[in-house]
Amino acid sequence: MRLFVAVNIPQDIKEKISDFLAELNKQDLGVKWVDSGNLHLTLKFIGEAPFEKISGIEAVIKESAAGQKPFRVNLSGTGVFPDIHRPRVVWIGIGEGGYVLKNIALKLETLGAVDGNKEERAFSAHVTIGRIKSIEKAALLDKKLAEFKKTDFGSFTVENIDLMESVLHPGGPEYKCIRSITIS
Repeated sequence: MRLFVAVNIPQDIKEKISDFLAELNKQDLGVKWVDSGNLHLTLKFIGEAPFEKISGIEAVIKESAAGQKPFRVNLSGTGVFPDIHRPRVVWIGIGEGGYVLKNIALKLETLGAVDGNKEERAFSAHVTIGRIKSIEKAALLDKKLAEFKKTDFGSFTVENIDLMESVLHPGGPEYKCIRSITIS
């Protein structure tokens, strides 16, 4: 099973992002946009893990969120990783709640010790909305994203952290929640 830990986004905010992606998709910006049903905040990519490890991973998620009360997250702004000269990922940023997400993600890094999948770069809270197919259009993409730098996509309360499975299909990935851990 290909697994990751995430915070799922409410449907109303996914719809607002979907409208935004439809606007961006009016021009060929050299980006493969994420299907709105797959939008989420990744806290930790685990990778391949056998079914037998799920209960242990769930325990680590519970431990990582222990003592954390439900909290607000605000999705706002846009940008690219790593930078506009070498863009690979288009994202929506996190305002309020970013610090809490980062703390949980750092605690989840203990999963790396269990599974041997240590993160190579520092955690940066964001929602991936697209993957760059063609850097030739980077200047056009940058200009278009500049129009939306301060866009507020909405806020929601995080009450669960989810263990997700990514099932790869020729048309794109399908994400399934296999465990949902309530924070309180």
